[in-house]
Amino acid sequence: MQFSEMIFVGGFLPLFLIFSFLRRDIKGKNMVFLFFSLLFLLFQGLISLSILALLSYYSFFIGKRMEKESRTFFAFSIFVLLLPLLFFKYSIYLSALPLWLKGFMPFGISFYTFRLITYLADCRKGEKAEENFFHFAMYAFAFPVLSQGPILRYKEMREEIEDREWDFDKLSRGLYRFSFGLWKKLLLADSMGKLSNSFLPLELAKGLSGSGNTLPSFMAVFLSSLSFMLQIYLDFSAYTDMAIGIGEMVGFTIPENFHYPYEAKSVRDFWRRWHISLSLFFRDYIYIPLGGNRLSFPRRVLNLFLIWILTGMWHGASFNFILWGLYFFVLIVLELMGRKALHRLETLRPEWKEKMTSSRLKVLKEPVLHIYTLFAVYLSWILFRYQDFQALKNVLKAHFFLNTEAFTDEKTLLLLRNHIFLFILAIFFSTSFFKKMDEAWGELMMRGRLRKERKVKREREGFYGMEDNDDAEEEGEIVCEASGSAFCEPATGEAHRRHLLALRKIQIKTKWKIFLLDYGEKIYYFVKLALALSALALSFAAMAGQSYTPFLYNQF
Repeated sequence: MQFSEMIFVGGFLPLFLIFSFLRRDIKGKNMVFLFFSLLFLLFQGLISLSILALLSYYSFFIGKRMEKESRTFFAFSIFVLLLPLLFFKYSIYLSALPLWLKGFMPFGISFYTFRLITYLADCRKGEKAEENFFHFAMYAFAFPVLSQGPILRYKEMREEIEDREWDFDKLSRGLYRFSFGLWKKLLLADSMGKLSNSFLPLELAKGLSGSGNTLPSFMAVFLSSLSFMLQIYLDFSAYTDMAIGIGEMVGFTIPENFHYPYEAKSVRDFWRRWHISLSLFFRDYIYIPLGGNRLSFPRRVLNLFLIWILTGMWHGASFNFILWGLYFFVLIVLELMGRKALHRLETLRPEWKEKMTSSRLKVLKEPVLHIYTLFAVYLSWILFRYQDFQALKNVLKAHFFLNTEAFTDEKTLLLLRNHIFLFILAIFFSTSFFKKMDEAWGELMMRGRLRKERKVKREREGFYGMEDNDDAEEEGEIVCEASGSAFCEPATGEAHRRHLLALRKIQIKTKWKIFLLDYGEKIYYFVKLALALSALALSFAAMAGQSYTPFLYNQF
């Protein structure tokens, strides 16, 4: 069962919310949360539930001993936690295993293994170990972060397990966030995935080196990779949106895991924005204990090499994931070397520092860095996508016109024309455009609240009836100040008509500003409610279409 399935949205989640709100006491709410977390995992299979139960029980008791034990005991404890993850991830290479077990991955094992490692590592650092297994089980089995993260740390959840606030405002915000994520997953991410395969089917990618008319054009290969690049962000961030929304509906604060990574200005900046909890995990629990930035540059490079090998191995068992990790390692090392060279140059030539930080150069530098980062990330997703080495080689060659017949073709142009609106929408939702709109509207609501407070104060102090002039002063709309002294002087004929026309425009503009200040908050919440309901309706329609399409196909 996934968050984007009908059984979850139409059955599991409503029942979970109903039982959560029926229980008023925190202990009752915690029991409901743990019960539904276990039920959610039970849907994924008894093997997944059993493994997580054993690892949780093990981590709970080891955590209480961790601070007193030696470093060797800590290392051995972490190794025991990692054993199931390593076994299942690399089971495809173990020939002695039965066929049904090869390639089997227990649900969410990568995420909850790392969560339990953070718990033991924090206990080792001196964090207080949990004494109540019921509380610890809530953290270990927490279903919102079980499938796709983020990698939540126990100290981020401990206080809210013992005492958390709930109100209708949090419920509405959480419902909107979940609906938005569900819509993004079903209507955007899934559609981009299908479109990517339509431009260039995976089986065709393996045969790109063949001959005849089967060779796709450059645009087909490019648009297929671009669609995948958009899909992987929209899909992953959608699950994070849904997890944060579910947590907020019942009072839990789940940290953000993405911060518009496709707006990054460097590869290092990209990894500060992409899968933030994973980046912080490797930084706090591996890179810093190995010495961090305090070591010499060669040692830092060696540590980074280890980090990126582990990052690739965490994402998958095939060779392309290791290559993907090494690719980012090389780019980050080159960026660090570039920064060191630039710093040395600025030290030798101080006047160059002023030129490099000038506003004129900044206007040119930022777009160039942004384009470089997008291109680097775009190539990385090609390495990430193709596990077959021949397909990977063929697709990379096609980007340099080494095994393509044409720049574009009719099928690709037709697909692009039919899905151009989907592309534009996917690009917009991969940027902070809507976030900035939300922040601008939030600022407007804050100004509206201040205006209402001043209005109440004037009424209380006996100045009621003067707010129109005050509003004009607040908005800078007084005719004489806004339009110059000519408006304050008597005018006749054509000048008088122009004066009245300009005055009318200013009055209309002022009335609209006052209207938005007075009713902006109501409009904001009404629009968000309408968007949430629309997103839910569209998501239900998409889920119903996926459910009934095979049935209808079989009938005909």
